[in-house]
Amino acid sequence: MSKLSKLVKRGGRIFAGALLCGAMMFGTAAAEEAPALDGMEAFREAITMTTKQERRVFHQDLLFFAPSLRADLDLIGQTMAHKLRIAGKLSLLAIDDRANTTDLAIPFYIDQQQKEMTLYFKPDKKWYKFQTPTLAASAIDELATPDEKEADEILSTVKAVTVLRETDAQRTMLVQLDSEKLADLVSQYSQKYPADKGTADDGDMQKSIMGCLEAGVRRSNIWYTWTIDKASARTVTMSYNLSSVLQETARVALETHPELPPELTQILETIAYYSDLKTYTTFLSPKAVQKLDLPEEAKAAEKVDDLTDSDTKPIETKEAAAK
Repeated sequence: MSKLSKLVKRGGRIFAGALLCGAMMFGTAAAEEAPALDGMEAFREAITMTTKQERRVFHQDLLFFAPSLRADLDLIGQTMAHKLRIAGKLSLLAIDDRANTTDLAIPFYIDQQQKEMTLYFKPDKKWYKFQTPTLAASAIDELATPDEKEADEILSTVKAVTVLRETDAQRTMLVQLDSEKLADLVSQYSQKYPADKGTADDGDMQKSIMGCLEAGVRRSNIWYTWTIDKASARTVTMSYNLSSVLQETARVALETHPELPPELTQILETIAYYSDLKTYTTFLSPKAVQKLDLPEEAKAAEKVDDLTDSDTKPIETKEAAAK
């Protein structure tokens, strides 16, 4: 296997783990124009509206582009009470200096109920599963409608809001976030939800990754557009531009880790200066989507304790050890 293939495969598994966090971000017919609200007032009203839908279904597409690397994360998910289920595929395409191509497609499922979350993924010919209770706790926090105090905390991370379009049916807002305050939240999040055993080789790697992300966020210009349905209090679409976060985080990694291998340094340099990362989420009618059932072969998936290992190994259970 070429060095590029190994890097892409390893990166794919890390990306598959990262999508767990990414999955936690969720939270037009013509009509006569409605009276416009002040931007921040309109945003507060939107985040505190209680949706009448117990079950929400969404489709999300996350696209990453660079000159020699492309990743496409395509998923569909559904939430209800303290449950979250996601099914999707991570596609990776990489081209090395000799024009050799590495093409990977990794199907995955996420099943979260109360305080238990499991990621099922198939990087090769077999399925594996990785359990992460701390991210499950995070998901519960993110999916809940914020109370007054939480709404104030969310508002404190917003620098400005512009109402792009207001009708009797919908409201579309452009939201610019405060990078400094978001970076502080990244630090708080890392402390509140430390890595489960096996999410990194050791605590130092976890600290290093989150440190680069925190510093990268501080340098970034972060914004998103958000359209809500005013009658049902549900999100219609959300679109994030995360290119600045990705680029600045890669630059921080290069500046603070000069000892990285040449292959990884080259990838980070490409990400730092020539990459693009955007995500688009559409919320669908629950009646239009079939059940997201786990495939039979995935139900027998082997447990792993580390998403980043090149050679994935099963965890020895107590029952197996007893034998």
